[in-house]
Amino acid sequence: MSTGLWLCIRLPLLARESLAANADEAMQRLAGWSYQWSSQVNFRLTGPPLLWLEFGASHSLFGGHTALLAKLEAGLTQLGYSHVCALAPSLHGAALLTYTDQERCVFTRAQLRTRLESLPLTLLDLPEAVRDALHSAGLRRIGQVLALPAAAIARRFGPETNLYLRQLLGEASDPRPAWTLPATYQTRCEFGCELRDTTALLFPLQRLLLEFQGYLRGRDCAVLRFTLKLEHYRHPSSNLSIGLSAPAREAARFLQLARERLHDIVLPAPVSGLGLEALEFTSPSIVQGDFFGSNAQQLQQLQLLLDRLRARLGPDQVQGLQPWADYRPERAWRAAPPAQAITGPRTDGDDYTPQRPCFLATDLQRIAPPTDLLSGPERIESGWWDRADAARDYYVARAEDGARLWVFRDLADGAWYLQGLWT
Repeated sequence: MSTGLWLCIRLPLLARESLAANADEAMQRLAGWSYQWSSQVNFRLTGPPLLWLEFGASHSLFGGHTALLAKLEAGLTQLGYSHVCALAPSLHGAALLTYTDQERCVFTRAQLRTRLESLPLTLLDLPEAVRDALHSAGLRRIGQVLALPAAAIARRFGPETNLYLRQLLGEASDPRPAWTLPATYQTRCEFGCELRDTTALLFPLQRLLLEFQGYLRGRDCAVLRFTLKLEHYRHPSSNLSIGLSAPAREAARFLQLARERLHDIVLPAPVSGLGLEALEFTSPSIVQGDFFGSNAQQLQQLQLLLDRLRARLGPDQVQGLQPWADYRPERAWRAAPPAQAITGPRTDGDDYTPQRPCFLATDLQRIAPPTDLLSGPERIESGWWDRADAARDYYVARAEDGARLWVFRDLADGAWYLQGLWT
């Protein structure tokens, strides 16, 4: 990692406040969440846990340093982490500024040096023997160490000490391997007690979903499905698959669907742990509003309604319609998952009338010959290959009450039938 503008987050109670099994797992999950704010993430677990994010390339995207820092701190608070943040043009410098009470954000090397000079010598990330030697020489502040000649420091304490001080001031690069996001997402937490009520799962689930949202934003992707795993002692896990009709990555939407699924579930045993898994990802579906229209927002609301119905009733209980390659109207459609059947609202205007009626009779109804034919005939002959031949002349007719009907005359027996109507 090269020099730049770095945000350091000190997490004094990381292991205690996380839902992870240990500090390393907690930091890995938090790094995945923070990837949504920066593409360069690094952390350290020796000593107080520290998480670094490169801020220089991200601030303009989020409205400036102040706005980005406020969003990030609000997210950390929402996740339930105690934290102290500092901003500086070096990783070590930002880490040291987290121990100050004020002026934790500096943007130039000159400002950083001035701010560090008054800090105690004990904050330097140097071997204890080196700090003791500096203290024995009468030095108490970092500024006193920085004032020493570089050659004298290298001769007395080795070149690595001199390099550290240059990295501290942002004068030398600090190469470290950047942390990268995993290709799939798997996380879990264990409870200190057994939970017998699914409502009690919502609080830890919300935190897991917020971390998941950060991961998806960091990868700039979305999901159509993820799995919740309810773990039990001496019993196989209960897996709940949460499906969506359109790609999504919002934790609030995930939580709403999970709440619907958990509402009526009967637990085979008390829950001792909770896991979340997502193995397949897709491009996000971004809805952008405009000044006049709300079609995209209406479609998003419809998708959310369908997702909630499927979560509450079951994925097989809510179906959409999909066109099928068959000329016979009663066979020209198939039931399909809503994700494959949903289309956006039409923009043809309120007077749009489809060429085919939206309502088709499930059983063909024989009727008297219509007297008011508006259009036709339209001949449809098909079905010879499956022994369900159809030879018909279709018309648009007007009923006595003014309704528009779609009728046909069967060429085999000459009878008239109602196929559908426009509502």
